[in-house]
Amino acid sequence: MKEFKAMKRMLSLFACIIAFSLLLAGCGESEAKKAMEKAVESANVLLKETPYDEGLKETLEKAVGGAKEAKNDDAYKKVTEAINSASKEYEKSVKVMKQITAPEEAFLLERAKGVDTITAVEAATEDTDKNNNLGKAGSYYAYIAMKSSLVTDSYYANKTPVEAGNAGGAVIEAFKTVEDAEKRNKYLSAFDGNGIMDSGSHKVFGTMVIRTSSKLKASQQKELEQKVIDALLKLEE
Repeated sequence: MKEFKAMKRMLSLFACIIAFSLLLAGCGESEAKKAMEKAVESANVLLKETPYDEGLKETLEKAVGGAKEAKNDDAYKKVTEAINSASKEYEKSVKVMKQITAPEEAFLLERAKGVDTITAVEAATEDTDKNNNLGKAGSYYAYIAMKSSLVTDSYYANKTPVEAGNAGGAVIEAFKTVEDAEKRNKYLSAFDGNGIMDSGSHKVFGTMVIRTSSKLKASQQKELEQKVIDALLKLEE
């Protein structure tokens, strides 16, 4: 009888040890799963934002979708890592999009100054805006003129950037909405190839129209335009 009781106690002890081990294993898995669920939740909030690179949205959605197939700790951890990695790139792209959507004049001035071949930068005011459009409904709220060393016409040598206008190098016209920028771009298209009326190259970028001088060669226009865009895209660490 005593032996039976001793064996019973021993079995009970083993049962407790096994139960405790399973409990510990369950806790570990639960923590990994919680971390994954938290990453999924954060990613879903992030996906409501608009990125500059639309392709990153599919990448993040795919990473989030992996959570449905995860069944153990290792899988939870891999999914969490994939989501965090995709979220990091997506978040950077969202910051870029915000950066080029109705940017402040001071930001545009700062970035314009860093563009290669740009020798002088100036923001137009209501008094100096030759188009008399600054700040009006549907028009640009900021007009950043940039003189470039690529324009060698002596006529512009002693003019200020705003006086030289787009012909002196390049211009950034900033609008409140993409629609307003597109309307401006369409208007400028009417003068394409129209001799002295040619307004140079022009491209909608974010809520801006990036313009370059008609005095430049086509290759120079493309190169300068891209340099302006690269300066606007750069994220400060």
